[in-house]
Formats: sequence, C-alpha cells, structure tokens
Amino acid sequence: MITIVVGGQFGGEGKGKISAYLAAKEKIDIACRCGGPNSSHTVIWKNKSFRLRMLPTAAVVNPAVSVFFGAGTLIHIPTLLAEIDQIGFSGQLLIDRQAGIVTDEIINQQRRDKRYERLGSTLTGTGHASAMRCLRSLPLAREFHELQSWTCNLTPELMSAVADRKKILIEGHQGFGLSNYHGDYPYTSSRDSTAASMLAELGLGPRFKSLKVVLAAKMFPTRNHQGDLGEEMPTEEAEQIGIREYGGGSWGIPDRRRRVGYLDLDLLRRAAFVNGATQIALTGIDYYDHTLKYRTKASDMTHEIRRTVDSIYEQVGVPVRFLSTGPETEAMVELAHDGNTKRRGTPVEDPQGLWRN
Repeated sequence: MITIVVGGQFGGEGKGKISAYLAAKEKIDIACRCGGPNSSHTVIWKNKSFRLRMLPTAAVVNPAVSVFFGAGTLIHIPTLLAEIDQIGFSGQLLIDRQAGIVTDEIINQQRRDKRYERLGSTLTGTGHASAMRCLRSLPLAREFHELQSWTCNLTPELMSAVADRKKILIEGHQGFGLSNYHGDYPYTSSRDSTAASMLAELGLGPRFKSLKVVLAAKMFPTRNHQGDLGEEMPTEEAEQIGIREYGGGSWGIPDRRRRVGYLDLDLLRRAAFVNGATQIALTGIDYYDHTLKYRTKASDMTHEIRRTVDSIYEQVGVPVRFLSTGPETEAMVELAHDGNTKRRGTPVEDPQGLWRN
C-alpha cells in the first residue's frame, strides 16, 4: 500500500500533521520525504512540538521507521544530521546516491540574488539547487563521505518493499498553488508539487492499484508571501476567528505572518484533478467552529460541519475523509464515506459564505 500526502493550496495545509497521524494509525513500514529543505513541517506528538525540514514527521511518531530519500530529493546535510539527533532516530535510513545536495555555498548564492526574496522564497537554497540540477552542476549524495553509510541505488529497495507489500507513506512538499507548472507563476516553488512528480522523485510509477492520494486542504487557506490567494480575508477578521500564523522563514530568517483567505473550491477542484486525489484531509475546522476544538469523534460533528463536508464532496468530487480539530497529531476526526452519494457539480448550500464556487 502506498499513500501520498500532498498540499491542495499554498503550503501550510498541515501535511506534516496528516502524515504523522496516518503513520501512527496505519503503522507504516517506510516513510519517504520529497522536495527539499525549504518546506518545514510541524508535528506535535506527546505534547512536544517538532519542526522538521528533512526527516518525515512519521519519524517522530516512530523513530525506528525506515526512511527513504529518492533521487529527486534535495538534502541539506547539517539539517538532516541535526534532526536525526533531535528526535533520536534509530531506523533504517536510505538515500539514493543521485539525490541532490544543498550546500551552504548554494544557499549563499541564492541569497545574493534579490529576485528570490522578492518572489517570497524561503531562501534555503532549494531554488538555486534545482536550477543547478537542470544545468548538470549540482553535487550529488554519492560525493559526500558523511552519507556513505546511507547512500544506495534506491530502486531495488523500493522494488523489494512493494513486492513485500510494505506500507509506504510519502510526505509531499509545498502545495498545488505553488507548483512551478500549475501554480501562480512566478510566485511559486522551483519544483512541481503534485503527486505524480513526487512519485517520480522517489522512483515510483503511477500504476499501483493500492495508491491513495490524500489532499490536505485548509478551511481557511494561508500564504506566506506574494501571489494570488483567491478572496483574501482582512487581517482583523482573521484575528477575530483566532488565526495568527507565521511561516516561510529559514535559517537566520524570521517567519512572516501568513495571509489568510477563504476556501476556494475552484482551486481545490483543480488540485484534486491534477493530483488524482482519492481523499481530502480538511484542516482548521476548529477555526470554523471553535466548539469542535480537539474533538475526535464523528458523532461530535455538528450538522453545519456535515453539510460543509458534503458540499465540498459534491463540488470537488472527492470525499473528505479526515477533519483536523487542532494542531496536535491526535486531534483528528475520521469520517465514513458512502461512494454512492456523490453528486459532483450539484449546487450546494454555503451557510456562512465561506468559499468561492
């Protein structure tokens, strides 16, 4: 079984939390992290918060899990080593010998180019390293002695894992709206942040019948920097419902306050289609209804939330399977789904005017 968690908006959708929850619930065997060090993921586990740029959040839930980095991954070695120490990681670590390496010099080169900052880059060297990869000048993992005990040709390992029916969880990066191909260019990531590209980064094809694509989406999407956000919410209104988030920073650079918007169903429809989503994980519903904070039972969900979930399903065509009710990993509600109730494209109720059709 292969499960991949991808972002449906502009990053910050809670992919790290969703991945950690699925890792604990499904007792996965292998956790894979895609992308580069630009996208930090936060997980709160047993009352302790971890913010990771390299290791998948599943490694926090189970420090003995196997972790794979594919050939398309970009690795910042000091960050990887620090995170291994931080969480006490003790599992198998495999890095494809052709994975790219982000060095401190690459980071400095990117930061000297002011164009990256104007576009809202996290300035972690990921964009510059991606460009160097295209120019065939990026250093690879096979060249670094610090990684020698972990580097390999990952393809045979993945082939064995699939043949042995191992449970594989892929923690994606960025969000659909930040895809270099499908997003709000040029205010995007340097990479394509869709499920197909992430599978390709690891060396997995699209033919697996057991593939699940979980599309993470925020009830109120946020964005770290410039670019389209659909219908943006006034800062005062975000304050009133308790949304005050920061993100997008990196080493030595403070996080910026995130802009907040209303749920955009057109964006979500496109994200679901391009990613081939099979399920939606909707985060931030505790901002939509504060009485739902930290609830974990489907029976606790109000009639209004159920109508909202049904409306999203009818408009997007993909069922909402998970509802996040708070930042902690365990604050999650799982919903049953009857596949016969789909009525895609049906006009829906919007009781609080919280999304655009």
